[in-house]
Amino acid sequence: MAVETDSEPTNLVQRFDEWLGEEVSLRVGIVIYVALALYFGFLLLPIFNLIIATVSEQSVMYSSQLLPSLGEFTLQNYMTVLTRGEFQRYAINSIIVATSTTGLTLILGVLAAYALSKFEFPGRNVLLLGYLATQMLPWVLVLIPFFLVMFSLGLVNTYLGIVLAHTAFALPFAVWLLKGYFDNIPDSLADAGKMDGCSQIDILTRIMLPLSLPGITVAGFYTFVLSWNDYLAISVLSQTAVTRTLPFGLQLFQSQNQVNWGLVLTAAFLTMIPVVVLFALIQNRLVEGLASGGLKGM
Repeated sequence: MAVETDSEPTNLVQRFDEWLGEEVSLRVGIVIYVALALYFGFLLLPIFNLIIATVSEQSVMYSSQLLPSLGEFTLQNYMTVLTRGEFQRYAINSIIVATSTTGLTLILGVLAAYALSKFEFPGRNVLLLGYLATQMLPWVLVLIPFFLVMFSLGLVNTYLGIVLAHTAFALPFAVWLLKGYFDNIPDSLADAGKMDGCSQIDILTRIMLPLSLPGITVAGFYTFVLSWNDYLAISVLSQTAVTRTLPFGLQLFQSQNQVNWGLVLTAAFLTMIPVVVLFALIQNRLVEGLASGGLKGM
């Protein structure tokens, strides 16, 4: 009886293993991928409609047809947007502001995160809590006081003022993220560098930075996207077209009485392209950075 009792569970396990054969797994996999394709296709439908609207005549947008006919396709929207002098100026401003913000945030973030991770000093925990506390309130609450500070320093409507504002927005997250990566790097590597005669700068540049490159990529991409897409700070700190960026430039194609949605959507699509291209170029680093445990320090 004991032998029969033990063999029954074994047979059930074997039957379950046979049921999970390659053929069944393949069918399950196909069902999962089809479901994912439908789901993400639904999410990408607005992007598809946006792209169609940029190459269609204005009348197509207000009709019930999903796709325009061949005679209704046009590149006039792109020609109008790209030849608009103000839009070109805004694009240059966006590149200057976003790249400067990313560079400044990474420099300050790396130095601050390395110090907070590898050194003990008075007020260290208070400083960490201070970084975290800045993320607990919406920036709209402090934007007017921030404007008053920039105004008193003469930095309103300047690249430097906008870059400092974006850096203040992005730096706390970058510090917490990079600190998590530095925490995961063994102290024995730094000790070995000291035995070889390396200074703290050498240890940071030759040991810490190469090992934390995925985290730096994530922090840099986050900062670039935040600065590139920002509208709130630009609307307050930028007073003229000299410093306005692309998100603010979408207002170029709307007047008091009407909105040219074809031009607005075309400008929005052109604004989105650099971020998509940048993501495509560094997606492997981003996936590695998000999956390698850098957020453990947060």
